[in-house]
Amino acid sequence: MRSLGERLNLLRKVPFENANLINIKCGPGAAVLPADVTRIHMDFAIHLKGGHMGARKFWKEYLPRLKYHNPAIPMIVNRHDQNQNPPTMTIYLRNKSSSAAAAPESPSSSSSSPPSEQQQVAQPSSSRTGLSKAQPPTADERVVHIDMTNKHSSHILEFFMAETRAVPLQPTNEEIAEMQALETLRRNAEVDRERMRQLREEKKREEDMLKRARAAGGMAEQEEA
Repeated sequence: MRSLGERLNLLRKVPFENANLINIKCGPGAAVLPADVTRIHMDFAIHLKGGHMGARKFWKEYLPRLKYHNPAIPMIVNRHDQNQNPPTMTIYLRNKSSSAAAAPESPSSSSSSPPSEQQQVAQPSSSRTGLSKAQPPTADERVVHIDMTNKHSSHILEFFMAETRAVPLQPTNEEIAEMQALETLRRNAEVDRERMRQLREEKKREEDMLKRARAAGGMAEQEEA
């Protein structure tokens, strides 16, 4: 039979990777973006003062899920130290005429057609030093701006979903069962951590009592001598 410490270590290791994956796949922000969304840009400060907290939480909590389910859409994050600038999200959308032109064609015609202007634009990498500012839209794009100043991350997500008309994804029965199992493991781990804490405190009390008893015994021997 495994000791309590061994069980605790197993509980810490087993669900860690699965919990990370299921957390990215499921939850708010797990959605499929329509074809007219070409790219997303976020601009906010590294520090939270000035109303930048909601933007940072959106980036940490929701953007990974959006990226997971929409890997082909560039999502660029520009962080900086200019807290006086409002945190802004820029959504690039393909114009309706361009969207119609980009409808699926036969394999022979699509293979010979040149890439669109937006596809030819090199996308910058994300930056934490203000080097990836939002680019102007191309000729076949339009932009929608969301002011994220002092907005809760969940409210930013609501604005984003409405502007992009993204389709939320519901977890499958298997994913729901996995989330429930991980939650059970998490609760059991908390119980085991509390037991371990109590055992350590009890052991420390016993050691302290033993030290005091030995010290008292030594003083008594000195007095007798």
